[in-house]
Amino acid sequence: MIGIKTPKVSICIPAFNAAGFLRQAVESVLEQSYRDFEIVIVDNCSTDQTGALVDEMLKNSAGHIRYYKNDRNIGLVGNFNRCMEHAIGAYIKFLCADDLLLNGCLERMAAGLDTYLSVRLVGSSRLVIDERGNELGIRRYKNEDAIVRGDQTITRCLFGGNYIGEPTAVMFRKSDLKGGFREDMPQLSDLEMWFQLLEQGDFLSLEKPLCAIRSHPAQMTHTNVGSGKLIEDNIKLFETYSQKSYIQVTWFLMLKHKLLMTYRVWMSRKAIPGEKRVMVLSRYASKTAYVLMPLAVLALRLKELITGTK
Repeated sequence: MIGIKTPKVSICIPAFNAAGFLRQAVESVLEQSYRDFEIVIVDNCSTDQTGALVDEMLKNSAGHIRYYKNDRNIGLVGNFNRCMEHAIGAYIKFLCADDLLLNGCLERMAAGLDTYLSVRLVGSSRLVIDERGNELGIRRYKNEDAIVRGDQTITRCLFGGNYIGEPTAVMFRKSDLKGGFREDMPQLSDLEMWFQLLEQGDFLSLEKPLCAIRSHPAQMTHTNVGSGKLIEDNIKLFETYSQKSYIQVTWFLMLKHKLLMTYRVWMSRKAIPGEKRVMVLSRYASKTAYVLMPLAVLALRLKELITGTK
């Protein structure tokens, strides 16, 4: 872009009907001590006051914000890819419109990529908050700062879950991209993207929470779990990566994966047709564990009730 200094970090904010939280998200960026960034907001045809809110923020952003609005709604994952197309920074840092960056996030993550050339993905622990900003807990990959081999990180997440974190929790080099987020995976496209990057190098896990992930009923995650799309994505991810030569499969990992898949099927049981449910349980999960799942869930809820923990 002629006449515009290229920033080191592009903060990508995909937005759709985000007026309720977007101002807080942008302010969490503007309050960062690290200043070599741009904010790229891509509005996916919002029908609320998102556009008017961005117009107001543009007046006081000191040139940090660039705003785009799609001609049509291209879907959640498509909008993530569109954000990266508009980004001109060397490093990509996503910030979902209902999340927040915490103090030192940009500085710590950018320093990780600057310092460790073998690292292809930097991720931090994340603070989970509710709609009002109340703290619900912390999710983390490790209890210490560590560089982990990419293939080891992929293996752990493939058989366990997304320990790396949501898009808000990571940063990576734009030059390391080999493809975009998979639009046929509405729920796990982020984890699949992390795998693409980690096939090329290491994961830097930062123990300190550097972002806040907001959990609320309107999120697509709840819809995808209830509709069965999460099961579809898990199967696609497993089929794509479980046969890779670097994956070291053990009986314990397979057992863990089967039990997790059983729980996922049980959670989505109302959305999955009977024949498909039988197929998934036979190939990827456990029919026996599925029968016992109501007892296991009841025991867990009783434990939470007695101990007051989750």
